[in-house]
Amino acid sequence: MMNTDVLSSVLRLLRFKASVFFHARYCGSWTIDTSGSGRSTFHLIAGGNCYLHLPGQEKSIPLHTGDLIVFPRDSKHRITDVEIYNEDEHVSNPIEVDSCEVEGATALICGYFDFDDPKRNPVINALPDTVLVKGSGNIIEPRLQILIDLMKSETDNSVTGSDVVIDKLSEILFIYAVRSHINESAPQSGILAALTDTQISRALDAIHDKPAEAWTVEKLAMEAGISRAPFSAHFSELMGKPPMTYVGEWRMQLANVELKEGKKSMLEIAESVGYSSEVAFRKAFKQITGITPGAARNNTH
Repeated sequence: MMNTDVLSSVLRLLRFKASVFFHARYCGSWTIDTSGSGRSTFHLIAGGNCYLHLPGQEKSIPLHTGDLIVFPRDSKHRITDVEIYNEDEHVSNPIEVDSCEVEGATALICGYFDFDDPKRNPVINALPDTVLVKGSGNIIEPRLQILIDLMKSETDNSVTGSDVVIDKLSEILFIYAVRSHINESAPQSGILAALTDTQISRALDAIHDKPAEAWTVEKLAMEAGISRAPFSAHFSELMGKPPMTYVGEWRMQLANVELKEGKKSMLEIAESVGYSSEVAFRKAFKQITGITPGAARNNTH
């Protein structure tokens, strides 16, 4: 069973925004390639059918209404109307839906996910280059369909505040993508795999719930319900880092959020993540993040 408390705490620290930059219905010959922006992108198939083409894969992936594709690291891709794509022969000449039969059209909603410091977030690091959420046949389909219907309604009807509503709904899409990836793909390593590991998820839950606790490997092993050596080995194998390294990184992620919000003093932040002095906190923050707390506080973008 997935530890939803740990997942929620990690997702809260993502501090991301979503924005839709493209919404259209096409038929005829067309191609979409949003790679190269350096940003995480998503494509929601709001209606119809099309094909996803990825480098190094001979066969394309058929996409249907309700399918969601997320590219956390801006991977190269193409979405087209044809199953077999030849760049030299395929001419992109999209026809708006008003000029062709509605039954033959494909509706797309495309957008960006902009994350605050994504390289340090364990969720982003644990996701594959391409996350595909099928609109049918998975356990979140009914709720995903409601979300899709809401997004289609907002994009089809330009009413007051619709842009803000669409962007907020797009943020929820990312949460669904992460949950679906865990349920469908059963990750074998990283934070997403740890969420379904009974012993390691207990330790993570304790770390996230009490970041200021004077944690040791022994204490965390007790939380996990196993002895020290097996716990340390299992944690390191699953998470790719020792337990205390993760503790330090998690504390600094929390501190980084507080620094950017600017509501607490340096000492208050230090104490909230387990440091009794500013000096010790500043030293640990610089060692783990590579920048000083002052620089993190000034970098609010």
